[in-house]
Amino acid sequence: MIKYMRVCISLPIMFFLGCSTASYKRWEDTDRRVVELSKMTETLERRVDDLSKSISLLVNDGNFIHNELDDMRDNDKDTEQKIEEVILVIRNLDEQIRNLGINFKAMGESLNKEIDGLRRNIDDVKKAEIELSNRLELIKLEVKGKGEPSVPLNNLPPNSYN
Repeated sequence: MIKYMRVCISLPIMFFLGCSTASYKRWEDTDRRVVELSKMTETLERRVDDLSKSISLLVNDGNFIHNELDDMRDNDKDTEQKIEEVILVIRNLDEQIRNLGINFKAMGESLNKEIDGLRRNIDDVKKAEIELSNRLELIKLEVKGKGEPSVPLNNLPPNSYN
């Protein structure tokens, strides 16, 4: 019986000692795993922080590009409006130049007509001057020859130079 008693007493002692050793090893494994998990968690936190910073930079760059595109659209609209205004000015200037050409032609034609009329008048005056000069010569010759002109001087026709 003593044998049994030894066995009965030794079994629970061995059980408790064995369990405490096994639980101590589990405790160490658990602590080691907790340390590894905490290190992995810190690493993951750092990576998440880096990713959030990268995402923030991407969002900021995207907003900047979006704002630049809006500015470019506004500038394009302003440029298109200015180009349309320049086109209108060019069309108006073109029309004015065409009108100037037409007016110049009309003025040139009227000036040519006036110049032609003045030339005719000058030619008429020259003819009248020649005619008067010839009559004067005739009168001088008659006065020298007869003493009295055949045509009285006060009876010359008016506007004889036309």
